[in-house]
Amino acid sequence: MSFTVADYVLRRLAEQHVDTLFGVPAAYCSDLFDAAGAHAIRTVVTASDLEAGYAADGYARAKGLGAVAVAYGVGTLSMINAIAGAYVERSPVVVVNGGPSPHSIDNLKSLDIVFSHSIGRPDTDLSAYALVTASAARAVTAADVPAVVDNAIATALKRKRPVYIEINLDLWDKPCPAPSGPLPLTDPPAGTEKQLAATIVGLIRAATSPLVLVGTEIQRYGLADKAADLIAKLGTRWSTALLAKSVLPEQGNGWVGVYDPPHSAPAAAHAVRDADLLVMLGCVLPNGYAPLVTSGVGRIVTAYDGKVRIKGAPKQNARLAALVTELVTEAAKAPPRPVPAGVQPTTPAPATGALTYRQVYERVGAALDESWLVISDTLLGVVSAANLPVKGRDAFMCSGVWASIGHSVAAAVGASFGSSRRPLVICGDGGFHMTAQALSTMARYGRDPVVIVIDNGIYAYEQFLLNRSYFTDPNAQPKPYVTLNRWDYTKFANALGIQSTHTATTATALDTALTTAKTSTTATLIIAQTNPHDLPQELP
Repeated sequence: MSFTVADYVLRRLAEQHVDTLFGVPAAYCSDLFDAAGAHAIRTVVTASDLEAGYAADGYARAKGLGAVAVAYGVGTLSMINAIAGAYVERSPVVVVNGGPSPHSIDNLKSLDIVFSHSIGRPDTDLSAYALVTASAARAVTAADVPAVVDNAIATALKRKRPVYIEINLDLWDKPCPAPSGPLPLTDPPAGTEKQLAATIVGLIRAATSPLVLVGTEIQRYGLADKAADLIAKLGTRWSTALLAKSVLPEQGNGWVGVYDPPHSAPAAAHAVRDADLLVMLGCVLPNGYAPLVTSGVGRIVTAYDGKVRIKGAPKQNARLAALVTELVTEAAKAPPRPVPAGVQPTTPAPATGALTYRQVYERVGAALDESWLVISDTLLGVVSAANLPVKGRDAFMCSGVWASIGHSVAAAVGASFGSSRRPLVICGDGGFHMTAQALSTMARYGRDPVVIVIDNGIYAYEQFLLNRSYFTDPNAQPKPYVTLNRWDYTKFANALGIQSTHTATTATALDTALTTAKTSTTATLIIAQTNPHDLPQELP
């Protein structure tokens, strides 16, 4: 058989170690799914298009590049929220879409015949995805395919952001030349990195209490070893942003804890506040950082997204990988300064009493070892998740900037294929309602995530943001639009094929559930029931 357009796409993905294609195929891209097996790429058909996007995102964060394909229009537009989150949080997902043929576009323009899943415009998906990807392009002919595919995948890998490929649906089985060589993945330095590194290290050496804040781009670009070497050679205190939690092992001299304003642990909050020089490497900053940045421009150095800014001076172009390499070289020219020992995780208290947020996170913390990948949803307890004593590198994942509820459960599907660690999800019941059908995908493909749902019957984070006095008055009623329909989670999970379920109302019961889940080889749902008026200990 001849080498086809579908083969070209799949060969390029396989070359980059992508071994899983997520999606809901439909007619627009079914040929891609049919051809995947010949390239040793498994297909995972999810329970929804949104889940497919989150799953590909979770896989990309764990493995370095993800791929997803869903139906034109109805699928892609449903999935766009997941890809937007991948964009802002630097997750390289390749969206492969079967697009309209030139004949369909001609009929639309000349005869007003709307092609399948179209809103009556020829470029809806292409235009929409241009807003949330680093590259969005359409291949109209087979001859277009190599250039469009190569540029997109190379862009995803170099910029660590999602990309969009739209291929005329009539082309999938058309002949196409095989790739003739490796993708062009070199990204030359800007030429500024050596001088910038000398300036930055000079500032660090001259500072009284400098601190390095490690961001998610350090993980995405594979710079963790160099960042650790830099911190050791400088002898400086260091922290990570929430999105970058566990990019480096959370231990060792100078470690002050995760900095996650406005509710950071005191040691991290004080260290960042008191630093006379704050060097942010690869950080993507959500709104909680605004007071720090706006009030501290004169003591902050930032390096991310191909730019460096030193103390409010104009931004300069600089490749992060080249900059970090030069920083290590420059730091090696003088001995490190002495730094205090790193903060130690708090020893969990004994399991006792009814479940609270504090007990949930303490019991999870007590259960953690090197085998777990904690995936936190956006929920009221995410402030506690920042302080979980995860073990080793790459042991934590979250939607820390985009903050889309429900991300965690579906991302766990992808992470279960992309990571050697077992996903342990902590999700609020509101977030779980968004993507709960991902349990079906876990069951269908024999995946083994453990999903903890904190069941309090409300969108607690929303209630906290809108009126936090509710949590101090046991008789107060929540706002009517933050209350949830109460589910029978056990029956729901059983109906989707998950037979391992546990309900915990006490700390000891949660310990038992976690111990049982640890020995199970199948997906497990744990319903952790808490009082709706309860707050995590990190919140006032």
